[in-house]
Amino acid sequence: MDAWLEWAPRMRAAHAEAKDNTSALAVAIRRTGCDVAQEHMSELEHHMQPLAEEIIAAPATSLGGLRAKALVALWEALPKSASHQGAFDFPDASRSLFEAIAGMTGLLPLVRELEARLEADVEFKDVDA
Repeated sequence: MDAWLEWAPRMRAAHAEAKDNTSALAVAIRRTGCDVAQEHMSELEHHMQPLAEEIIAAPATSLGGLRAKALVALWEALPKSASHQGAFDFPDASRSLFEAIAGMTGLLPLVRELEARLEADVEFKDVDA
């Protein structure tokens, strides 16, 4: 989440600077440090994806297993782009199920903190515009 919140405002800044000019966007991405943040996110994805797949495939036989599955769901619910609405991207009713699991596994304070950070990032985005 930290890596994503570092990347998103940098990408928005690069897009705002470049407008629709592709070559200017490439320069802006390097200038804002978005390329470094993107590289960090890609490295995290490379390490997380196999672990996430193992967690998804494993049965949840304990509260700890359920918590691990909830953390994977939270990671997968990060907004798909830097221009987001200030919330996680849970499909349909899975948000309700996720919140129930987060509450039972003690993750709700972390979820609320991360939601507040997403909301702050979208507010920051609106100020930048």
